[in-house]
Amino acid sequence: MNKSPVGRFFRRVTSVFESPLFSRLILGLFISLSTGCNRELGPKEAVSQLEKTLAAVGTHDALSLAIAAAKTNDFVVGVMALQQVKAIPGLTADQLMSVEQASQAMTADLVRRADAGDPQAKASLQAIAQTRSQ
Repeated sequence: MNKSPVGRFFRRVTSVFESPLFSRLILGLFISLSTGCNRELGPKEAVSQLEKTLAAVGTHDALSLAIAAAKTNDFVVGVMALQQVKAIPGLTADQLMSVEQASQAMTADLVRRADAGDPQAKASLQAIAQTRSQ
């Protein structure tokens, strides 16, 4: 039988895919990627990440206001200030994503509290909705 180099190459490649070690590696990679991507940040974690991501931007009034408001659980002011932060020129894609994640985390907390019957959270959501519609 004449064994060509191409045939030997494909047999080697095929044997790698059939090995139990390769299967475990792929399974581990799949599990770690699928569990890490779906984690939703809470407001405190999102603001902490926001501070780290936007440290290079320096001090900006809207950013300082958003962080201070989030730390005092004044999420309506925090979300409104983050809308202004998005307009800061020169932000990178990672920085904009961090701003959006913080805004979503604060809004999600307000929605959770409003669903639990908190009238202040409901009023905060209405105020946010009014500013977004303008």
